[in-house]
Amino acid sequence: MKTSAVTLPLAISAALATLALPAYSQSNDLSEQLQQALKQSTVSAHFRYRLEYVEQDNVLDDAVASSLRSRLTVNTGKVSGFSALLQLDNVSLLGNDNYNSTVNGKTAYSVVADPKGTDINQALLRYQNNNGTTLSAGRQLVNQLNQRFLGGVGWRQNEQTLDGYRIQQQIGKNVSAELGHYYNVNRIFGPKGAAADQNGSFNTALLQWQLSPAHQLAAFGYDFDFANWAARSSRTIGVDYQGKLTTGPKLSWHLALAKQDDAHNAPLSFSHHYHRLSLSWALDGITLQAGQERLAGNGQSAFQTPLATLHAFSGFADMFLNTPNSGLRDHWLQASGKFNNVALALAYHRFDSDVGSSRYGDEWNASASYAVNKKLSGLIKVAYYNADTLAVDTSKVWLMLSYQL
Repeated sequence: MKTSAVTLPLAISAALATLALPAYSQSNDLSEQLQQALKQSTVSAHFRYRLEYVEQDNVLDDAVASSLRSRLTVNTGKVSGFSALLQLDNVSLLGNDNYNSTVNGKTAYSVVADPKGTDINQALLRYQNNNGTTLSAGRQLVNQLNQRFLGGVGWRQNEQTLDGYRIQQQIGKNVSAELGHYYNVNRIFGPKGAAADQNGSFNTALLQWQLSPAHQLAAFGYDFDFANWAARSSRTIGVDYQGKLTTGPKLSWHLALAKQDDAHNAPLSFSHHYHRLSLSWALDGITLQAGQERLAGNGQSAFQTPLATLHAFSGFADMFLNTPNSGLRDHWLQASGKFNNVALALAYHRFDSDVGSSRYGDEWNASASYAVNKKLSGLIKVAYYNADTLAVDTSKVWLMLSYQL
């Protein structure tokens, strides 16, 4: 469970803070610092209600999940560079639980991975100095780049957070570096149940360089050693580049390349490649995008991204949370824009295998969101996956309201 996993890093963090504070214990301004930190501290609450409906062309009953996530966040001010963050989540059901949450035992229904429960989502101690250094220890949300390899899965009611340590360093105005070591992943299937945690040793590295206002380059590396999920143990290195034209047509692009090899206790030997290429064209009031993403496979294994924000990729229907062993090629077209303060988006995906000539299926996605004011917003989202050789026809509909206090 999450609440026990956070104890060690916070204990170590508290010890570090204790070592740092004596230098100020005799200082005349310690009381003033504490008072200032108290004034800078913030408490906020956020509520997110979601109704999710899932219909699949199989023997499973249609799922209806009506859930409310209530979040309380406390951020303290700084004392000699130290601050703390505590974030508590509660996911409650409003109505019947006619869905398979993965832990409620209702396996006759389709899956909606939003279990109920109360949880420590984040709990960390942070140190920052004037040299651009940030150290954090404890349970923390880690979102890197577009979250294709590491993210918090913010779409689900229970986020994915990591227990461990992170150092971030700003180098001049245009370069930043980040190193992380984590020993536990608090997954979206928690806070209770066999899949709530993944233990192991997870090392991350990220270097970002703002080449110019229009061009950004990043290099990343991930070393994942899963204690109880050996099939996902791997090493991944890659580069990410985003750019845009500064004159003429409003064209922008994104290119990512990566290589993944088996590591540690992985049961199979493999070496797979990844690429993502997209081109966007902003017109008056509408943006058009075309892209392709490839996760290579060889029939026995495939490129995997187990700690990604997977819902943001390969269609809203979440048919490819695990890459098939024959790999995946996702070709998509998307149109998005804002009309009368309503943000609209429509996308089409075609999914094919990387090896062989299998067509898995295709999918349509649509969404509409509207901000009533700075505190209240609403979202409607629809996904329809038309199966060919993988899985079954699947329809999903979401209605969501968010309120920030």
